[in-house]
Amino acid sequence: MKIAFHGQRGSYAEAAAAWMFADQDIATVPTGSAQGVIDALLSGAVQLGVLRFENTETGTNYDLLDLLRHKRLHFNREITFHERYNLAGTRNATRKGVKRLLSHPTLFHLCSTYLSRQQGLDIIARFDTAEAFMAVATKGTPEEAVVCGDFAASIYGLSIIEAGIENNAASATRFIALGPELLAPQGHEGTVHTAAMFELKHEAGALMEALTAFKKYGINLDVLTGRPNRAGDRGYTIYVEFNGRHSDEANKKALAELAKFTTYLQVLGSFDIVMPRIKKA
Repeated sequence: MKIAFHGQRGSYAEAAAAWMFADQDIATVPTGSAQGVIDALLSGAVQLGVLRFENTETGTNYDLLDLLRHKRLHFNREITFHERYNLAGTRNATRKGVKRLLSHPTLFHLCSTYLSRQQGLDIIARFDTAEAFMAVATKGTPEEAVVCGDFAASIYGLSIIEAGIENNAASATRFIALGPELLAPQGHEGTVHTAAMFELKHEAGALMEALTAFKKYGINLDVLTGRPNRAGDRGYTIYVEFNGRHSDEANKKALAELAKFTTYLQVLGSFDIVMPRIKKA
């Protein structure tokens, strides 16, 4: 099974794909953008795609929701874990011996507090992080190092000099696996969720009535968030998540009731939650 992910080899998106489908024979395919993942799925070049969906610091990836609007793609699985970043180099490298640090500017930003305290360290931006990791690994000079995650360090054969240098060790990132099928996964109570997004009629009390559809059938919303839609008409797109499958009787009735108050309703999918195979830093 081929799984596309947004990022380069060794990224946490690739790690998320490997952990979510550890029980299957997979081949991961890197892409340069979320749109690239979507295009690969729609063309049939891959069977699944993995993307970052939410972070405790930056919030929901609304751009992804925009990309999924009216697409026949669905949430199939999720995993949430902490992305730990490290100072890594050759096996004989030490912090005092490192003079040049190579990595993507985004990784430097995530580790800015640690890096601001370092003396005698040249920060060199590399937009192709995989190339930077490989260069440090193959050149073998202890004067060069990179900022990378645990997964990248393991696949490029880099030694961790200082672990956990990211700004916030408590942050967590949620990854979603997308697929062309609307699934109804089996699982224990609380391990399967359904996601949907909708827009309301411009009527007084529309939101209250829409939410009453969930209350009527005893459904608790685990997530409720909104953002201005892209139409520029002062309308809002609402995103919700709730327990169970879209095919569960109560959920089916609630969604049917909800549709009465909306101008647009899309069930993004029912998905099971995979526990991470690493501990939080």
